[in-house]
Amino acid sequence: MMQNRILRMFKTIFKHVCLFLVFGAIYFLIECLWKGTITNYRIFLMAGCLGVLIGLINNLFSFDTSFILQCFVGTLMATLGEAILGYQWNIIEGLKIWNYSTLPFSFVGNQINLFFSIAWMGLSGVCIVLDDYLRYWLFKEEKPHYK
Repeated sequence: MMQNRILRMFKTIFKHVCLFLVFGAIYFLIECLWKGTITNYRIFLMAGCLGVLIGLINNLFSFDTSFILQCFVGTLMATLGEAILGYQWNIIEGLKIWNYSTLPFSFVGNQINLFFSIAWMGLSGVCIVLDDYLRYWLFKEEKPHYK
């Protein structure tokens, strides 16, 4: 019984590490293409963590939960992540990884921006669907279905 619990724990860790790597790599590539240059590795770390967390929304809510509501929760998670990590990395540590100071509707020392939060709504939707299908294809979890 204890061996089964340990095995389940390792499978869960492996699954989340795989998803972390996929989401981190995808967003890191998007960021590099957007900027036209290699971006800071911390973007990979933040994106991997956010991808796993946003993907877990279906574990918190059921598939019957409105997809728009799930995207909104993902948007809040991503915006909060940008605020906290942007404040730490860009303001406290002075790394200048991103700065929205030239855009209107920027907050938290120009670390979050309304327009990019709206973009996170769409990215959250992509993340939720991709996470659900990766879990289905790779880890034999429930087949996704949305309302």
